[in-house]
Amino acid sequence: MVVESLAILLLLLIIEVVFLRAKRREHAVQIAPLLILPAGHFLVNLVPDLIRFQLTATVKTSVDVLCLAIAVSLLGIFSVRFTRMRTRAAYLLTCGGFTVILGLIFIYNNYVV
Repeated sequence: MVVESLAILLLLLIIEVVFLRAKRREHAVQIAPLLILPAGHFLVNLVPDLIRFQLTATVKTSVDVLCLAIAVSLLGIFSVRFTRMRTRAAYLLTCGGFTVILGLIFIYNNYVV
């Protein structure tokens, strides 16, 4: 899933750049936590290959869970900026749901492959 996590990371980085070029800094900051999980998964799978050191599935899963917890915590912190409860709920459901589902896929893949 290294290639897939890199593709997701690059797509999210493109979205960040588009928001920043459109002078929508607040939007770019609010979707920044989405970058944490794919970046962490990419690094935990790439770095051991570069230094020729194998990590167990438990260590990889621990890093994924840590990145997931950090990302969801930041989403919760950033959701306070929304004044309407409906907007806050939509933000947390879409971004949080994306992050949790992606995290579950990464964790499943650590043990199956």
